This record gives sequence, structure tokens and C-alpha cells, in this order.
Amino acid sequence: MAAAETLTDRIDALADALRAAGVAPDRVATILASAATATMHALVLDAVLDGNATAEPKPVEASVAEPLKRAA
Repeated sequence: MAAAETLTDRIDALADALRAAGVAPDRVATILASAATATMHALVLDAVLDGNATAEPKPVEASVAEPLKRAA
């Protein structure tokens, strides 16, 4: 969880810096939304690479009771 906390701290610092620089609030919101999205992608990628979030495909059972009929 240290990575998540570090990234959260960096996003908070970015928000403070943008506001201190006088960036328009709507632009700040857009930038922070992009940063949050990138952060989530980074955390998911980190978890997958560490093996913490392995996705195993579920087997699909194909049972065909009736063959498909063609439309006229």
C-alpha cells in the first residue's frame, strides 16, 4: 500500500502546485482527473506484475440445445 500512498501524496502536491500557480479551476480538475486515472492504471499494473491480482479465465461451457435458425 506504500505505492498508493506515495502516489496520493504526489497528486496532492500537484493539486497544491497547480492552485498556487493560478491555474484555472476547470483546468486543475481536468489535470487531476488525468493524474488519478494514470495512478489507478499504475497501481493495477503494479499489482498484476507482483502477482497480487491474477485474473484466471473461467471455462465456458458450450451447451447447444438447438441449432441456430437462419432468418428468412
